[in-house]
Amino acid sequence: MNTVEGAPPDLPEKTTIRAYYVSMFLYWGALYVYSPILSVYAQSLGASFTTVGLVVGAYGFVQMWLRIPLGVWSDRLGRRLPFLYAGHFFNLVGCLGLAMAPTPIYLIAFRGVLGISAATWVAFTVLFASYFPPDQSPKAMGVVTAVNGISLIVVNGSGGQIAQMWGMGATFYAGAVLAAMGLVATLPIKEHRTHRQPPTFKQIWRIMTHPALMLIAAITALNHYTFWATTFGFIPVHAANLGASKLALGIIGVAALVPYTLTAPMNHHFAARLGENRTVFTGILVMAVTMFLVPLIHNIPLLAVAQGASGFGRGLVYPLLMGLSIREISGEDRATAMGVFQAIYAIGMFLGPATAGAVADVAGLSGAFIIAGAVSVVAAVAGLTLIGRTNHPSRSGGAQP
Repeated sequence: MNTVEGAPPDLPEKTTIRAYYVSMFLYWGALYVYSPILSVYAQSLGASFTTVGLVVGAYGFVQMWLRIPLGVWSDRLGRRLPFLYAGHFFNLVGCLGLAMAPTPIYLIAFRGVLGISAATWVAFTVLFASYFPPDQSPKAMGVVTAVNGISLIVVNGSGGQIAQMWGMGATFYAGAVLAAMGLVATLPIKEHRTHRQPPTFKQIWRIMTHPALMLIAAITALNHYTFWATTFGFIPVHAANLGASKLALGIIGVAALVPYTLTAPMNHHFAARLGENRTVFTGILVMAVTMFLVPLIHNIPLLAVAQGASGFGRGLVYPLLMGLSIREISGEDRATAMGVFQAIYAIGMFLGPATAGAVADVAGLSGAFIIAGAVSVVAAVAGLTLIGRTNHPSRSGGAQP
């Protein structure tokens, strides 16, 4: 039985920690190894821009409905491990489904299956945090962010290469292999059983209507709108139109992820110097500027540079917003608050690519990028004017996943 009754939470077994790192690396690898070519692959099956947006956005649509119920269900069971297994299992099913999808409609359906997997991320984070005392949780989440970022960098680069060598469909089979390996890697992980009563509907509603949580979640949703409409949505399509090879699509994805991964663990230093609101404003504004410039870029290396700038901006913003979202929430409610936060920002993950696709069908890709930039400007101004009206140093403790 994979539990440790009465084990001190600040002394996790090394085997468990190492297995968790491998499991999480493979989990994210299976979710994103195909991301550099997904939009282009959907087009190859005859998808319009609107349908491409739905293929990309189905992932977020499922998450925004499932993350809170799965978090509550996990609390009710007092277990996290079953949800880790479920995450890898749905990764396996989703990737195989994408590989065998005959039409774009099937791509939408199986991207939704992968959204089920991504919804289990709440259990992943809560389980890892349980291995450490509360005052070390920000540090633990910084480690989670690093592992997440490294995984995305590796699989985006290798995914493009796999597509270049063996065809785009091979990346989905690669994801299925990673998912199967993830199931095996999860076996050594142990967990501490919890017996806390799950939150009632009244408690969940109180958390959902917490002003600070709602504000931060709304800004994060706008930020995700832009990122998912562009980096994981129509930037690959724009690059392919410029003549980018499948390998180049992977490199462009890596160009966005490397600055994000390097910046995320240091965002609290920027917040300490600039103040939280100005850090959020700066990061999102950088993303906005890059989106306005994308339609003017007709060179693949310059597009990669623009994506690097966008990744830097996201690294400044996203981990900081994650920490701010739960800073004013009591410790016993933070898991539920994190589920609420992730469910709300998943709205942006769905609406970003879905609406960008519809706009692109009417006004072309340039219109989609300009609207994404405009949404970022709104988010930047909201962050500057509404977050922490006094520019006190960050107390969020650093990066979060």
